[in-house]
Amino acid sequence: MNKNVFHKLSYGVYVVSTWDNGRPTGCTANSAMQITSTPATIAVSINHDNYTNKCINETGKFAISIMAEDSTPSIIGTFGFRSGKDNDKFAEVEYQVRDYLPVVSDACGYIVCDVIDRMETATHTVFLGEVKGAELFGDREAMTYNYYHKVIKGKSPKNAPTYIAD
Repeated sequence: MNKNVFHKLSYGVYVVSTWDNGRPTGCTANSAMQITSTPATIAVSINHDNYTNKCINETGKFAISIMAEDSTPSIIGTFGFRSGKDNDKFAEVEYQVRDYLPVVSDACGYIVCDVIDRMETATHTVFLGEVKGAELFGDREAMTYNYYHKVIKGKSPKNAPTYIAD
């Protein structure tokens, strides 16, 4: 099987965030999608090993910050290659609290959800969330996963659903 075919699927680049006992935490993700428009429902896939997974399970809430093509590239690394268990990722990244959840300021928009269901796979939890708030930050282009790889020359962290070992 040629796993590179999965890179032909359309993905975005997101920071999925929530609270960790009053402290903001989150991780980079590329698997987020709209499920329905009424009621507005979103699904995100988060690796079991990501500290954010534990925190979403505990709070029952998550936010998705949609990275823009002109977002600072280091944000993706900050949230993608270090654990929120041991690092305060938001200490290095400007954020704001919107609809009661932390969202990255240097994004083109955000979506805030309450978890309404979850599905477990061998390595990831797919959280299904009912949208409670969403907004655009200006008129910026959303970053695709393809753009991240080809233009920014970014790599996938080991816990990413699309990670392929070299």
